[in-house]
Amino acid sequence: MAKGKWLLLPLALTLIFAIKPYYGGEINIRLNEPASFNLNTANYSNLIFYSLIYENFFYLKKDGEIFSNVFQEYRYIAASKTLNLILKDNLSFSDGKPLTSKNIQVSLKIFMGLDLFAASKLNKTVKNIRASDNQVGIELLADTPDILSLLTAPELVVLAENEQSFSGLFYPQEWEKNHHLMLKANPFYAGGRSYLDKIRITFAENPLPDIFLSNPNQFKDNFREFDSGIYQNIYLCFLQGDIGQNTKIALFTLLKRFNEATGFKYRELHTLTADEESPVSIRIKTLSPQKTASILKSSDIKLYILASLSNLEKDLTAFLKSSNFKIETLFIDDSQFMAFLNSAAIQYVLIDKIFQKKVPAEEKISRILKESSFNQFNARTLRMLSELDEVKFSNSQELLMEQIARISEAIINDGFIFPLFQKNYSLYISKEWPALEIDYYGRPLLQKTGKNND
Repeated sequence: MAKGKWLLLPLALTLIFAIKPYYGGEINIRLNEPASFNLNTANYSNLIFYSLIYENFFYLKKDGEIFSNVFQEYRYIAASKTLNLILKDNLSFSDGKPLTSKNIQVSLKIFMGLDLFAASKLNKTVKNIRASDNQVGIELLADTPDILSLLTAPELVVLAENEQSFSGLFYPQEWEKNHHLMLKANPFYAGGRSYLDKIRITFAENPLPDIFLSNPNQFKDNFREFDSGIYQNIYLCFLQGDIGQNTKIALFTLLKRFNEATGFKYRELHTLTADEESPVSIRIKTLSPQKTASILKSSDIKLYILASLSNLEKDLTAFLKSSNFKIETLFIDDSQFMAFLNSAAIQYVLIDKIFQKKVPAEEKISRILKESSFNQFNARTLRMLSELDEVKFSNSQELLMEQIARISEAIINDGFIFPLFQKNYSLYISKEWPALEIDYYGRPLLQKTGKNND
């Protein structure tokens, strides 16, 4: 038996040296410029950017496989309704400070305090979170065998006490506003040193970088196209009950004309999720230019816009100025929006949401209700969420579609969410780079991407 062990060793060493990676090099990615380093995954561009500097608890591949770079072991014990997470040894943040079980505990609690549908699902499941030595114990309220899938949410990341310290594959090194942002490989990354030295994130349209987002079926030569598996929706929300219906429709009409003026960058959206999957299509009648002008000419509107839509700022500001209406646009960091909402009287807000195409329509509706109702999250909204949950477990697709249609009509007829646009994305990667794996959320996994790593 001992002889057999010794015979296997040279072969193992040969295989190790044969696949030794080449470390070094830089890859260029074009994304929208982030507002800050505060986590914000509201749009596809942000989803990719923040995945580079913050490490997720767990990753979900497109084939359903779940893995973690932070935990060396994760075991669910049904008898005690507990998920035990054991951290890898000697973990550190980008500044070299230890990454401990306490960081995991605090990060999880921060996530559960967010006003997100994924966070609320976890809140309904978790009873207590314990941290000791290199282990975290998550006690559940009921037997939940699929608890790991709830922990794959892209917003659930490992946070440091210091805002300038990062847990991800890279960390920010240099930021030239309106031009580029340079990321450097994190030498302490939990998943192992990146094959790349740097990532240059550019914000300009040209020249074409190595990786970028664009409309489907746009670039054939020199690039491989990946279906992102997601789409982005933009909604106009009205947060005060005393706004006249004519004013709502006039502003809605004006924003529709903005899309026309910019060459229809977005598809029109006639439901809360996607026209292809919805049981109901709702057409909000737009107004003529003359009627729109007569309604808005005396209106002094402040249109608040989430910073995840900052790519619209230049074109939208120019369009509104040319319209000669008193409409002021104010962009707010998504992570600060709820606090801002509680301290200011906001009437009009433009928001966006990204959805995985594979997620059932009823879950998308629940997410819209939970995340977009703001101060209108009242007894009726809670009742609609409860009714939707009941129908989901009835195993009746017909009843489910009827409920989705009823909720969609109620939300739009009540006039606090108007669906505006939808955009589908493809991820383009230069053929000069080796094949990359894309996870369930449409993010490229760059850890094993290197110059000679074919």
